[in-house]
Amino acid sequence: MKKVFILCSAMALGLFSSCSDDDSSDSPEDALIGSWQLTAEFENGEAYQLDACDLEETIIFKSGGTYEFIDYDPSQENENECVVDSDGAESGTWSMDSEGKLSITESGDDVETLEYSISGNQLTFISEDEYEGETDVYKTVYVKK
Repeated sequence: MKKVFILCSAMALGLFSSCSDDDSSDSPEDALIGSWQLTAEFENGEAYQLDACDLEETIIFKSGGTYEFIDYDPSQENENECVVDSDGAESGTWSMDSEGKLSITESGDDVETLEYSISGNQLTFISEDEYEGETDVYKTVYVKK
């Protein structure tokens, strides 16, 4: 009877361990692909005050190296309603240059290389801008939809 119990236990353990969902095998590209919605922005460590329309901002990374960026503003008819900003919808291409570096090219523009990280369902971009000898650090945080 003990042998039957041990054999059934071993088989059950094997079934549970072979059916586990292991996301660690996803490539960095696979982890990035999808729709991401803005949750926070920072400049030099200080949080921006974001309104409801800012928080609708979405970036969609597609397989094949293309993306869409959608920015929203309050409607002129109803400021409680968000509409796509006339200048806020753009598309382009993306590529991963190395671990933690993402290059984004808006259609017809220069390439912008950003530091990025993905932790769970959170995507963080960090960029720097130098102006008149001062360097500002920007951090933008998105959550996967």
